Amino acid sequence: MAEHLLFSVEDGVGIITLNRPDRLNAVTWDLARDLVELLREIRTRDEVRTLVLTGSGRAFCSGGDAEWLAGSAERGMPGLSDAPLERYQRKTPAGPIAELVRMIVEVEKPVIAALHGPVMGVGLAFALACDRRFADPTTRMCAAMVRLGFAPDCGVTWLLAHVVRLPTALMMVTTGRILESDACLREGLVDEVVEPGQDLAAALAYAKELAHGPSVAIDLARRFVWKSLTATLDEMLDYEAVASTMSAHTEDAREGTRAFVEKRKPEFKGR
Repeated sequence: MAEHLLFSVEDGVGIITLNRPDRLNAVTWDLARDLVELLREIRTRDEVRTLVLTGSGRAFCSGGDAEWLAGSAERGMPGLSDAPLERYQRKTPAGPIAELVRMIVEVEKPVIAALHGPVMGVGLAFALACDRRFADPTTRMCAAMVRLGFAPDCGVTWLLAHVVRLPTALMMVTTGRILESDACLREGLVDEVVEPGQDLAAALAYAKELAHGPSVAIDLARRFVWKSLTATLDEMLDYEAVASTMSAHTEDAREGTRAFVEKRKPEFKGR
């Protein structure tokens, strides 16, 4: 794994750490590309049942790398630099950074965010794409794109509109206002604010709880909650019928029903 990205596995939980602490984990094209590739690999690794996404040092993620955004990096920025752009970037200027938001959802495993310090710009999009967000009191969240003169990107408008109230989403994307941790909790941007420095521990505890569960059923449940955002009730009833049939063929379903009858705690294996 490249130095700008750390990955380890602990008790069924994959821990992904953005590792550019000197730049508050600002995202570069290369970092996002490596993260996308990692998530594609993790999708088929059965020993990794849940994921925790966090950042090293004082921040979760301060957004896109300022040097690149300003057009002074080796990789070009449309409209702001004269560096040549490859065909892929001409079609999607944010490239793998936007793709990473999609992959956090499509990795097919629960992803839990451990937040501290700045969670801004695309960092906000990454956090909102996660299933649950644990924050410590240093957390500060902001849809920062407008502060730099950019329209919002990387799915942050869709994610905000589905996570918080519409007026809050509109306020954040049009003003770029920074919300402190108490306001983040009040507005629903984070699920829990924990003691200082305990965001990773809290996220890990929750992730391990899921990792010890019937992970096939959990992954299907997660998939269909996302699917419900664009489906009708009739469609969801059909999708859920398929999912329940699929999960009924797992070892965990046999263990779960047997444990229920025997009045004991099930021992799920994720199979």
